[in-house]
Amino acid sequence: MARPLSAAAAALAALALLIGCAPEPPPAVPPPRLAFAATAHDFGRVPQGAPVEHDFAFVNDGGAPLSVSQLRTACDCTAELIGAPDVPPGGGGAVRARCDTGAAPGPQRRTVTVYSNDPAQRAVLLTLTGTVALEAAAEPARVWLGAVPAGAARLREVALRAGNDGLRFVGASSGAPQLAVRVADAAAGRVLVIGTTPDASPGPFTAVVRVHTTSPARPALDVPVAGIVVAPSGKE
Repeated sequence: MARPLSAAAAALAALALLIGCAPEPPPAVPPPRLAFAATAHDFGRVPQGAPVEHDFAFVNDGGAPLSVSQLRTACDCTAELIGAPDVPPGGGGAVRARCDTGAAPGPQRRTVTVYSNDPAQRAVLLTLTGTVALEAAAEPARVWLGAVPAGAARLREVALRAGNDGLRFVGASSGAPQLAVRVADAAAGRVLVIGTTPDASPGPFTAVVRVHTTSPARPALDVPVAGIVVAPSGKE
């Protein structure tokens, strides 16, 4: 004949029975995961000034909603989100990157950084690479003159580069009353000369010098210029 269980043993048996019958906790929900089909794109070789555009497709490969919070681009590049910023599990979208190729010919590398609530990768770097064929360019592309006197005929020379022997730089203009600009060496047309006018008002200035070319694809080349005209000694 079986001996009756003690009170303590009976309580333990009842607890074991309850634990065995309790439902299992639900599995943990995977966090959001930002997964791009590709994070790099080679746009090949394009003529200078031709826009470059590419869509980087992505999906939310996690189990919780994905939130794309910010897109940060390098210079001469913009980016926009195609689709909603909040993406459900299994949903997707794209980051559209657009880049200007007018400023600097040669090998290019532009980047877009994508920020999201993916805990494993808060920031994802997208890269565009390729080569821009030279049509017309200035070296340097921007000019800082610093503190300069009024009436200086030749402050800075900017080299003008052409992609072919038939292209000419035929003149220069600027809306800034402080600047006197011209293209020197008319036969080759390869030097932009920047000076100041005799009646230039003292103080800082910014301007854009436009160099005119014979290229149908790039008829004008803009060179940003900045500086400070200083007053002659003894004058305000």
